[in-house]
Amino acid sequence: MALVPAWGAKLHSRHVKPGPRVFTVPNANSFGRSVGKRYAKSPVIWLLGGDRNPETKDDFAIVRAMAQGIRSADTRNLITFHPRGPGRSSDYFHDDAWLAFNTVQSSHAARDFDNGLFIEHDYRKRPEKPTLDAEPRYEGLTIGFYLAGANPMTRFDDADVRQAAYWALLAGAAGHTYGNSSVWQMLDAGRKGMSGATVPWTEAIDHAGAFHMGHVRKLFESRPFELLVPDQSMIGQQPGEPGAFIRAARATDRSFAIIYTPRGRTVTVHLDRLKARDLRLFWYDPRYGVAYPLMTGDAAGTNAFTPPTSGRGQDWVLVLDDAARNYPTPGGQLKRETPRPR
Repeated sequence: MALVPAWGAKLHSRHVKPGPRVFTVPNANSFGRSVGKRYAKSPVIWLLGGDRNPETKDDFAIVRAMAQGIRSADTRNLITFHPRGPGRSSDYFHDDAWLAFNTVQSSHAARDFDNGLFIEHDYRKRPEKPTLDAEPRYEGLTIGFYLAGANPMTRFDDADVRQAAYWALLAGAAGHTYGNSSVWQMLDAGRKGMSGATVPWTEAIDHAGAFHMGHVRKLFESRPFELLVPDQSMIGQQPGEPGAFIRAARATDRSFAIIYTPRGRTVTVHLDRLKARDLRLFWYDPRYGVAYPLMTGDAAGTNAFTPPTSGRGQDWVLVLDDAARNYPTPGGQLKRETPRPR
């Protein structure tokens, strides 16, 4: 569980809702030490920042005082920082010893925003620290709800959720976070929803995107995913279409690779980026968690692979394995018949 010791407005110099600021350097340190002692033996992650970015010297000093207070009492649990979106914790506290890993908030402003760019930025920083998108676009949320003229009927759907997850993970993220507009506010009967939410949380927990995150996990856990590193050099020509950018990652021992095409566009692959005599290839359907065997062949030259379906919401994952490794079916479920357009 991630615990937020204090929401950002309570330690920020600008008195914005739900302000005003109540922390100073001394009481932030004392408060951090108190809650750190209380939960030192619990399996938690400390999430500082609370959707605010520091702007003044005092803002930085208060966050650091709270972090140091927590660390003085809790030497075990991880501490990170939750920036306001679009934003990155690495822009503010990357070099601080207490920051165990980075988070980004890729924001809810627009469809097809490439959150993988944020991950790439953090992945290149030194010293090396893990990073993840801790607040990508939420399923069911009105797109750009905080912008003037936002259409309340245009909302992020399961395709947006999958796109954000695969783009981030294949860009080098250490994990990913799923969010739902109704669940975060626990919307229920008799309450007015915020940001366009209308579906009760008890129904929203069964939205498609939540299940699809399970398919993401099963796919990556069916391979030694800790070996993955981003490798865009595997990809030939990009589609050049908004939202269709293809991302790739391969194992450090070059025994397998995972490539994501968000719009089901043809993937041109430089097969010699893998170290294998023969390759076994699959199309993995991220909507249903099913793998379809594609071919087994030489790992030489460049080849183009066209997914079974294409268009928005028809995303596919190409999995390439060294045939000699005998890796299990990607995600665990195998189907022989060719899928039809949906």
